[in-house]
Amino acid sequence: MGKIGKIAVAPTVWTQFILAAALGTVIRRQIDISGDRPAVLSYVDTHAGPGRLSPAAPLHAAMAAAGAAIGGSAYLAALEAASAEDWYPGSWLVAGRVMCDLARADDAVEIDVNDLSETVIEQARRNREAGRVRFWSHDWFLFLRSRLGMGNTPSFVFIDPPADDPRGPAYAIDAAILLDTLSVPYMVSYPARECQECLDQVGRTGLELHLPGQDTGVMLGGGAERALLHLVVELRRLAPALGGDLVIRLPRHDDYCI
Repeated sequence: MGKIGKIAVAPTVWTQFILAAALGTVIRRQIDISGDRPAVLSYVDTHAGPGRLSPAAPLHAAMAAAGAAIGGSAYLAALEAASAEDWYPGSWLVAGRVMCDLARADDAVEIDVNDLSETVIEQARRNREAGRVRFWSHDWFLFLRSRLGMGNTPSFVFIDPPADDPRGPAYAIDAAILLDTLSVPYMVSYPARECQECLDQVGRTGLELHLPGQDTGVMLGGGAERALLHLVVELRRLAPALGGDLVIRLPRHDDYCI
């Protein structure tokens, strides 16, 4: 069994819930447009981690609280069988489960997992589940540029800059603008209250969970922002269940707000 990464509880559930909802919206829209399921659903995670998180019990408790508040979501469906485990799935495992459910075939799911730590990538290799998984170990922005240079365009990109990377916010802006230009759906996580400039420059709305010492935010774009209105309704119920408050942060330029 691969090793387990430690992480904050409520922000993890918040981010994963939005990820699953936005990813589901994007994939279902692709199916509606094409009239059939795409041959390959491709997910890219820039700072993926080992795939298994702890402490498991608080994460499972937070997930149960989320279920009581919202119910019937893609996120809860993806984790339905996880409550009995002594570990909790990371973002790329959750995304893989959502895509496998929508694709109805494991071989139609492709996942690119990146982490700068080669040790973490070795752990991730042991934690892989369904789908075809490629493992990378690069600076996250270099990895993203390399992945976009490949022939098949990702169905969805999750940009999660490391908290200790001083270049993270600037690179996140560049990455978001690039993905918007290419019409690649994406989600960016950021430390709440510290990324107003990012939202201003990209022109996106931030969905933030404010908790004492654990604020976190998420920005959707590239087409994934179509999930925004539906998400806000559910996040108004989810935030109190996680012990926090929903804050919708808008760009300061009202004529460029999505």
